[in-house]
Amino acid sequence: MPRLRPALFWRARRTVSPLATLILPACRDLASAANELRWMREHIAATPSPMPSKMRLWFMCDQRAKGKPLQYVLGSQPFGHVDIKCRPGVLIPRPETEAYTTELARLLLSTLPPQPSSDSPQPTSLNILDLCSGAGCIALELYAQLQPAAQSGGHALSVLGIDVSRHAVQLARENVAHNARLNLIPGTTTATSPNNNADIRFEQADIFAPDFEERLVSNNQSQTQKSWDVLVSNPPYISSRGFARDTARSVRNHEPRLALTPLQSHKTTTAAATTTTESQQQTIFSSRLEDVFYARILALCQRLRPKRVLLEVGSMQQAARVVDMVAGGGPGLAELYPLQRAEVWRDDPRHDRPDDCRQESVGGREIRVRGFGEGRSVYLCRADV
Repeated sequence: MPRLRPALFWRARRTVSPLATLILPACRDLASAANELRWMREHIAATPSPMPSKMRLWFMCDQRAKGKPLQYVLGSQPFGHVDIKCRPGVLIPRPETEAYTTELARLLLSTLPPQPSSDSPQPTSLNILDLCSGAGCIALELYAQLQPAAQSGGHALSVLGIDVSRHAVQLARENVAHNARLNLIPGTTTATSPNNNADIRFEQADIFAPDFEERLVSNNQSQTQKSWDVLVSNPPYISSRGFARDTARSVRNHEPRLALTPLQSHKTTTAAATTTTESQQQTIFSSRLEDVFYARILALCQRLRPKRVLLEVGSMQQAARVVDMVAGGGPGLAELYPLQRAEVWRDDPRHDRPDDCRQESVGGREIRVRGFGEGRSVYLCRADV
C-alpha cells in the first residue's frame, strides 16, 4: 500500500479537521475522511449518550485509525430499504450484495399478481430461503420490498434465513426488531423471542450437516409447504490465498474469516454427502476449496427444487465454474435449471438500457450476462417456471 504524502495530512488538518489526520491512513483520501467524520458526527447527534460528544468522536476516530471498519465503528450500515446493525464477528454488508438483492426483488415483484386468483381458493405463497444469511441483510431487504405487494395482493410471504454462526443469527434477529422499530418492516420491536416475526425468521444450522434437510423441514412452521420459490445465498467463496493476498487489511483483521473462506472440512463433508453414483459425485464435488459451498447448495437444489436460485460469486471466472457445475450436474440438475435460462449478473445488474443484457461466453458457454462491472452472481430459473 503506497504511503500518503505529508502535504495531504496538512491539507486535512486545515480544510477538514485535526481529527481527519487521525483517520486519513484508514480512509486513504481526503474526501473519504471528510465523509466519515460527517457520518460519525451525525451518528453521535442521533444517539444520545452520557459520554461527552467530543470524547465520543475522538474515541470513534481512534477506533477507525486502528483499522476498524467504519460500519463496526458506527454500528450499522444502510442496505437498500433497511438499516443493518453491524457487529464484529458478523460480515459487513457490501454494496454489490445490495445491488443484486434489489434486482432480485424487482424481478420477484414483477411475478406477483396484484390480486389473488379467483381460480385458487388458497392464497398464493412466496417462500424464500436465504442460506449463509449473516446479519440478515438479504432476507430483510427482500422482505421489506416484497411484503407490501404481497399483503395488498393477498399473498403469503415467508422468508427463512439460515447461518452456522450463533452470533450472526442473533444479530439477524436483532435486525428484524431494529427495522420494525424504525417502521421499515412490519412486526414486533423486541428481540426477546427467538423469532419475533413469523413471516421472517432466522435459524442456526450447518448446511453441510447430514440432517440439514430434515432440520429445514422441522424448523419450517408451514408444514404444508412443499417447495421453495427462491433460494438465495452469499456463501464463503474466497480462497485462502485470495484472502491473504487480495482482501483489505481491515477485512483480514476485523471481519470473520468463516464468512469469507470455506474450511477444508467443508470439502470433506461435501464429498461424504454426495449421492452414491460416480457421475453425480463428479458433479457436485468441486476440486477448488473456494467453490465447495456452490457444490453443496446445488446438491440441495436437486432435492429442494427451488423455482429460482441466486448465488453470489467473487468473479466472472468463479461464475463460469458454477455454470460448469450446473451443466455437468447430470440429467437431474441440468434439466431442472437449463442454461438457456441462466444469467450472470455483474456488480450493477440493472438493465435500464437495451445493451445492459447480452449473450456472452462464460467458461466457453453462451450465457446471458446482465449489467456492468465484475461477475457478481449466478441466477438460475427452473425449467417449468
